[in-house]
Amino acid sequence: MQIYKVRMRVKHDACWTQETSGYDVTANVKYLFPLVAKNSVFEIVELYSNTKTQLTDFIDVLSRKYRNNIKIIRVDRNKSSKTALLYYFKNFENSITKAMMNSNAIVANLTVSDGIEDWQVYTFNKRDQLETQISEELKKINVEVENLDFDRVEMDEVKSEMMILSSLTPTERQILYTAYKMGFFDYPKKTKLEELAKMYGVTKVALDRHIRNAIRKVLMQVFVDNSNKF
Repeated sequence: MQIYKVRMRVKHDACWTQETSGYDVTANVKYLFPLVAKNSVFEIVELYSNTKTQLTDFIDVLSRKYRNNIKIIRVDRNKSSKTALLYYFKNFENSITKAMMNSNAIVANLTVSDGIEDWQVYTFNKRDQLETQISEELKKINVEVENLDFDRVEMDEVKSEMMILSSLTPTERQILYTAYKMGFFDYPKKTKLEELAKMYGVTKVALDRHIRNAIRKVLMQVFVDNSNKF
């Protein structure tokens, strides 16, 4: 069986994601589940901004401007935080999610910034059919493709990546992602543990525990599943 990792950079003017071009906001889709029978897609998106006001204004725009396209059911955010988790339903019809399903693709990762959606999916189609099929599906919904790359991969890579993502709790993923984006793991550190703890309204000890648990889970998946390679 041939498996390909597909990386797509696309622009979807009919989607809320195009609003990121006007705000200092990055979005990372943490969970995506299509409810085909109800013509809906349930998503959990993590939003991050360097400024709290930009994040507040961005969420406000989504709530007002896109209320006919997405139904926001919950926003998790500490008042002093530069990150937020957005829970919502959106239409399945005319969505890239539907286009990917029609292309027999499994969504692995989706990030959004500067009005561009950066998708990473796995597909089991033949290489000579992939580009045509995906391009045709995206064209149907007026999505502009800026870049489309294909890499042949093995099942072990797909398994490893999927298991790493599923092993982390939403809180662990949010904290680990925020720490990474804010330079906590850089040398020298751009953000201190105290600053991250204040953002989430917890003690340094509690935040350090979340980070260590998340890193331990990631390392377990990397080394346990690939122990024969070391």
